[in-house]
Amino acid sequence: MTSENPSPRLAGDLSDQAYAETRAPYFRKPVTRLLPTARMTARDLFVAAREAGGPLRTLSEVYLGWEHMLSRPNQAAWLAIAGAYVPFGLGETLCAMMRMRAFDVLVTTPAQLTHDLTEVRGLRHYHGDELANDNELQRLDINRYWNVYGDEHELNTNDEVVHDFAETLRDDRTYTSSEYFFRFGTWLQTSRHMGADGMLTTSARLGIPIFCPSPGDGDITSDLAHYRKRTGRKIIIDPVREILDMVALNAALEDAGGRAGIVTLGGGAPRNYGQQAMACAYMLDRADLKRYNYGLRISLDPVGTGGLSGSTISEGKTWKKYAADTSIAEHFGEYMGPMFQIGSALLEAFEATPRDAAFTCRYDDAGDLIVTIAGADVNLPRTYGYA
Repeated sequence: MTSENPSPRLAGDLSDQAYAETRAPYFRKPVTRLLPTARMTARDLFVAAREAGGPLRTLSEVYLGWEHMLSRPNQAAWLAIAGAYVPFGLGETLCAMMRMRAFDVLVTTPAQLTHDLTEVRGLRHYHGDELANDNELQRLDINRYWNVYGDEHELNTNDEVVHDFAETLRDDRTYTSSEYFFRFGTWLQTSRHMGADGMLTTSARLGIPIFCPSPGDGDITSDLAHYRKRTGRKIIIDPVREILDMVALNAALEDAGGRAGIVTLGGGAPRNYGQQAMACAYMLDRADLKRYNYGLRISLDPVGTGGLSGSTISEGKTWKKYAADTSIAEHFGEYMGPMFQIGSALLEAFEATPRDAAFTCRYDDAGDLIVTIAGADVNLPRTYGYA
């Protein structure tokens, strides 16, 4: 039996002018029905996806924000990246992005730089199986990174490379991890160990600093402990000075009329380390720093844990890491598939008008970080008063 006067399904009446006018702004921009074509480029896909909804739009917004950031004059870009991207094949992607200046600063883990060292030596990672018998792999000295294998015999020979490089270092002063990687990458290019270009060699050649939040957490640096045991020489990594270098780098940029933005791929220590280069401005008595003006992020980490990895860019404003007017784009998902596409799209976007570096970095014989910016060399420790 059907009621002659059914209950209304809708809350409002379109004949009510106020109701209709209040609703109207929500329907001004329809979602585009995406139609792929045979000749669409990587950049075409991101531009088209901007008119879609859901994760298609959020990923597109991250890419387009990155492109827009790089197109601004006097704009620097930091990249903080975690995860096993080098064994999965993205080391060369990072190198290509360095060469086209997709970022001016890299913040990553020593584990990935260890894998990069392996590939710089001409060694490889191999297709594997996540369902392999791990007990057998252990017996056969095969390392597994999800569905990729590494030869532990080959990895262990990095120890000798670190030994050879450490012999060139002084034991009467300390090194920041960034200086250590800069000198390692420079040394590799003319050493007998050089087999292919990698992040270490490319960054050293182009003056892109690599900052590392956990210098003891990877063979490329932890093998210094073995070197100490074998030789008695103490090569000391100073993580405290690096914090001051990072803050001073952003101060020098802003003092030259520039701004810095940051892209974070994944979470973990690299993300926090890169962001605190603004939050720690007080250490140089630089509360006047304007903070990052772009916050672009791809991460699988949920916000509800309260951890740094999943926190939103907006939350980071409360920690003085981002400016109040920061341009924000965030995508919830894994970053490695999109990163390969983003790298290709950025190469396309800047092919006709290559981007110039916001600055370049090198280290003098005393270990001071020298930044070339706006045509002038700036000794950061001397300029900003720290040792």
